[in-house]
Amino acid sequence: MVFARKCFVVFLVLSMFSQGLCRCTFGLIRIGTVRTGREIAGQPEWKVTVTNTCNCLQKQVTLSCEGFAPAKPVKPWLLKPQGNTCLLIIGAALPAGATAQFAYAGQPYIFRPVGSTVDPSCMN
Repeated sequence: MVFARKCFVVFLVLSMFSQGLCRCTFGLIRIGTVRTGREIAGQPEWKVTVTNTCNCLQKQVTLSCEGFAPAKPVKPWLLKPQGNTCLLIIGAALPAGATAQFAYAGQPYIFRPVGSTVDPSCMN
């Protein structure tokens, strides 16, 4: 019994170090959308704020955007379509707690984070 407990404790400690303590994923990217009150080409304008709530830098943040068809395209350096996903800020780093914003005119669209790369040197 004592041997089993020791093995379990060793396993827990090793798994914490092998996986790192950061535990950040693209799931810690939060996205909020609000209507600005403006209209462009007869379509409502929406402001999207993407926030990295992880305490680690994330880059290559991709969002779902299948079927996203704004009346006026978003500047590609802010949101670049790549098939069914869109690359945020040309893949640049989104530091811990930082936000990126873009606006579009058209029908409301629910963006979801689908991928990112977390800084491997990050530790809590």
